Amino acid sequence: MGARRRYAFFALLTLSICALALYVHRHRQGRTGFVDNIIISATGYLQSQSIYFVRGAQSFVEKYFLLVNTQSENEELKKELAYLRTKLAALQEVETENARLREGLRFSSQLQQQLLAAHVIAHDVSSDYFGIRVDRGSDDGVKAGMGVISPAGLVGRVLRVTKNYADVLTLVDPTSNIDAVIQRTRARGIISGQAKRVLCSLKYVDRLEDVAVNDTVVSSGFGSIFPKGLLVGYVTDVVPNPSGVLQKVTVKSAVDIYRLEEVFIVFPPAESEKVS
Repeated sequence: MGARRRYAFFALLTLSICALALYVHRHRQGRTGFVDNIIISATGYLQSQSIYFVRGAQSFVEKYFLLVNTQSENEELKKELAYLRTKLAALQEVETENARLREGLRFSSQLQQQLLAAHVIAHDVSSDYFGIRVDRGSDDGVKAGMGVISPAGLVGRVLRVTKNYADVLTLVDPTSNIDAVIQRTRARGIISGQAKRVLCSLKYVDRLEDVAVNDTVVSSGFGSIFPKGLLVGYVTDVVPNPSGVLQKVTVKSAVDIYRLEEVFIVFPPAESEKVS
């Protein structure tokens, strides 16, 4: 029984070797059989799918890195855009300031009195005090009581002075008193601010004087503190007083003290000679 099994095993092994040799011989000659077709079909399908997978993975990776690079570039472009916008705003501010300074130079050249340009560095507009602070002081020859003006009109007077700075009491402050006239009729009065309101009153105007809404108010030039005929404001209200000797005249300042950035300090004639 054992001998038969050995003979059968050797016979099967011999047949297998012959079949393998025949397969190798046919495969080398380029001929394929049923088994080759199955193997080639199976492996070809797997290879094609793996190629699609590899290509898809490669495309995904490339797109991912492209998106990452694009996002990084977008961030850099945003930073650059923000920087350029900041620079543009700064250049526009310089251009605006230069325009104001050119206007100020034209304005100062039209006046006879000596003027000193100053920048407004602070506003103090509480309910009890309407003032500004400028970057000029006693080292520049500034003294208390000097007039302060702008191309838009009359601003006020210097109230107190330090070496490098000066506080200015504006015409809309209730304690301010500036001599002024109605340009149309030459009616005279004193400009003072109204408490808790950014308006002025033209006080001490006789009730018989001709004053009307929209009349222009200018400086009288009295005392040479301000140039004569400098714009002060416009009449917004006139209230006659039949039982009294005075009428109530309200004036809106030509200068918006909240937006002042540059002003001129006026040197009286005697001081102008010393400065020049």
